Amino acid sequence: MNIKHLSAFLTVAEYRSFTQAARILGLAQPTVTARIKSLEQTLETPLLHRTAGGARLTPAGRRLHRYARRIVQLSELAQQSVSGPADAPETLVIGAAECIVTYRLVPLIEYLHLRHHELDLSLRTLDDDPVRLVREEQVDCAFFIGPRTAAADVNHLVLRPETMSLVTHPSHPLAGRPVRSTADLASHTVACAHRGSGYQRGFETALAEAGAAVRGILVLGSVDAVKRSVGEGIGMALLPTVAVAQELRRGQLRCVDWRPPFAVYSQCVWRRGLGDDSVFHTVLGTARQVMAESDAAAEPAPQAVG
Repeated sequence: MNIKHLSAFLTVAEYRSFTQAARILGLAQPTVTARIKSLEQTLETPLLHRTAGGARLTPAGRRLHRYARRIVQLSELAQQSVSGPADAPETLVIGAAECIVTYRLVPLIEYLHLRHHELDLSLRTLDDDPVRLVREEQVDCAFFIGPRTAAADVNHLVLRPETMSLVTHPSHPLAGRPVRSTADLASHTVACAHRGSGYQRGFETALAEAGAAVRGILVLGSVDAVKRSVGEGIGMALLPTVAVAQELRRGQLRCVDWRPPFAVYSQCVWRRGLGDDSVFHTVLGTARQVMAESDAAAEPAPQAVG
């Protein structure tokens, strides 16, 4: 598949207009149309419906869209990696979940900046399955919090166990009575940053297995947005305790008397072949040191309910 054809396809899909896509790409509209037709011929299937309301993806187009975006992104990264000086150091692309960056790895970033300012690092926030992102080489390594992972085609290390807290506004009904079973959580809205995080998937699985049909799931894009939402009285959220420790101490949030039926850990996964990279060794070694020195006693004990 031709990258230019995929780029034209993505632009038409985004703007739902061949004319607008041509303007954005700086091309004549017949050129954009020809590129889409060529792509459809290569794949032997229609990718876009031409309607009075604009161009819309066909089912095949929707399936291609997910991969096309990654292919174009990887192509751009590949071009960037070879367009600089020949002796430029290779950038280590680190994926990291928001929680682990903010509450666990800030000392790591500070240490690396002060002691190894020559390191060429690129930090990317994780919004998808970290194992898949490493497997597809969208990132070189990934730090995340979730149930223990297992994948034969990537390397993996558990850094430390993490406690989880189901939190609500102090006046929420769940904060004022015992939770006898997971089913008691039914009919309450769940807020989360991303549904792709391991602990969120585990939470939803636990709810489903208990027959607890939640009222709705709000995907808010960031942990801070989740905490603000729950702090305003909108639903409940399962988050690493380290991420809500300050709000719990201040009384802005309150723990629900419920424990998840799964364990979670701070972990790192990295692609095969990265083990001999000196930059990665420095990053991983420092991360292990930072995690080992984390003061678990600083996390608040679960609050009594009642």
